[in-house]
Amino acid sequence: MTEIAPPADGLHGVGKSFVAALAAQDFPRLRETIAADVRFRLLVPRGPQENSGADETLARFVGWFGGVDELRLESSYVNTVADRLVMTYRLRLRDASGWRLIEQHLVASLASDGRIGTLDLLCTGFHPCDAEPITVRSVPVAASNPAALAAATPAAIA
Repeated sequence: MTEIAPPADGLHGVGKSFVAALAAQDFPRLRETIAADVRFRLLVPRGPQENSGADETLARFVGWFGGVDELRLESSYVNTVADRLVMTYRLRLRDASGWRLIEQHLVASLASDGRIGTLDLLCTGFHPCDAEPITVRSVPVAASNPAALAAATPAAIA
């Protein structure tokens, strides 16, 4: 495999590249964001697990998302906390089981080569859902304001 340099714009660039590659199911490009000796810890509905190395780590993402018929990125968030990369994404996918929704939260550190060297993931699991998201109008409510709370009842939101 030809080595491609990681994005030059540091943590944000690596995070944006990771999410974009995953959403596009571009696993070779996703692999380029991950260091060869990455430590991958994950908390999934079956319990805590761990993988070592880029091949094992990539295999997890391919296993989850590689065989789906359709994959939609509904939302994503990439930011930093000091020298840590924080990524969150929500995916709606269609496979043999129908439509399912999943959200994953990741915290990562970069290795000396600028790729992800440690990756910790929290996963909601795959949950059945409709093909299209349900649109819900959000109403800000101040807990100390009874009038605002009364205005945000289900009848007011509908």
